[in-house]
Amino acid sequence: MKIVPVYDRSNLIYRAIGTLKRTLVEESIIIALVCLIFLLHARSALVAVIMLPIGVLIAFIIMRAIGISSNIMSLGGIAIAIGAMVDAAIVMIENAHKRLERAHRTPTAPAF
Repeated sequence: MKIVPVYDRSNLIYRAIGTLKRTLVEESIIIALVCLIFLLHARSALVAVIMLPIGVLIAFIIMRAIGISSNIMSLGGIAIAIGAMVDAAIVMIENAHKRLERAHRTPTAPAF
């Protein structure tokens, strides 16, 4: 008796994992460049680049905790979520810079 797999999706899954890795790296580079070019602030870029993989890791930890397997659909959803996380990170970093800039511009009351 010989078992022959009829529907082997392992190659597709490995390609999906590769796509997820590539997307994470590309988005990290994009967010770093945007923060460095437009805000001229390296620490903001570093915070955003570090938080992207941590966000994906937390997603996998939660999936494991509630018993959801990592399939093609979940990997695709995480790849799409990375784009949304990048957009949100850029907006929050820009907002923080604007608030810090306003805080430095407001004159303090004179001390008597």
